[in-house]
Amino acid sequence: MNRLIKLFAWTTLIIMNMTINTFGSSNSLYGDFRYSLNDVDAGTNTTSSDNNASRLGFKGDFGDPEGITAFYNLQTGVNVDSAADAFSQRFFFAGIKGKFGKVAYGRTSTAYKMAGLRLDPFYDSSAGPGFGGANFGLSPLTNGWTDNSLTYTSPKLGHFTVNAAAFLDDSDEDEHDANVGILYKNETISAGFQYAHIADTGVIAKGAADSNAARFHVAARWGKWNFNASIEKIDVSQGNDQDYLYLSSTYKMSDTLKFAASVGTADDVSVTADGDGYSLGMFYTMPTRTVISLMYSTVDYDNGTDRDIFALGVSQKFSFK
Repeated sequence: MNRLIKLFAWTTLIIMNMTINTFGSSNSLYGDFRYSLNDVDAGTNTTSSDNNASRLGFKGDFGDPEGITAFYNLQTGVNVDSAADAFSQRFFFAGIKGKFGKVAYGRTSTAYKMAGLRLDPFYDSSAGPGFGGANFGLSPLTNGWTDNSLTYTSPKLGHFTVNAAAFLDDSDEDEHDANVGILYKNETISAGFQYAHIADTGVIAKGAADSNAARFHVAARWGKWNFNASIEKIDVSQGNDQDYLYLSSTYKMSDTLKFAASVGTADDVSVTADGDGYSLGMFYTMPTRTVISLMYSTVDYDNGTDRDIFALGVSQKFSFK
């Protein structure tokens, strides 16, 4: 397996070098400043200003659009709350794509994670625990980045695409993880299934060791409305089967104003994690790529504790080529 990885890496470098010399390159610096002012009631009431996963990245591609293209993407987290740890690791990967599909290697988001992230209108906002990441009702596998990821995504096969990935264990155990999935998509609906196997050493980020996770997801568009659903079952060998349900909807009133709502449940996860969560939000987009948000989120845990948040947030995206 290590020889295969080295061969892939060298092949990618050679192709990138050849395509830079032959076709030139396209590179961009991009980022997203995300911040919020929050009123939090979790037993005691506090007011805070928090970073919502701000990030800075550099990406590019090299090649012939009609042939093989090499690409890369490197992104770091930006902590605008503290100068002591201003930057944090997010992801980095490189690969090649063409009529055969797309192959990449590096530190990436799993396809399992992305299938849930795309359904969450509150992702990386104060609605989620920790003021970033997935909202309540999506499993921890919808967060984090996984090292040593070798991924493949097929070209479109009619309305279908398939994906497969291996996540390599660097330890002496050689307990590699895997993720496979399929997606159907047309003009108004998309539906898919993702399966992740996590071995004893647990390479996939946020995964429970020796477990298997399955996610069915669907999204539908009807006029100005979008409806989304994610159902997850995680079979943990050393514990109960965990069940997650997440439903969300958005309504685009205009090109600048959008409303969102979600409901999520978690069952048989742990005494402190089981419960129900609800979120409501309004998002206003300005011509400067600035998004102002106003949201309310509440989680009613089965152990009797609650978490309520009112948040006023801002997201400022930018890019330079």
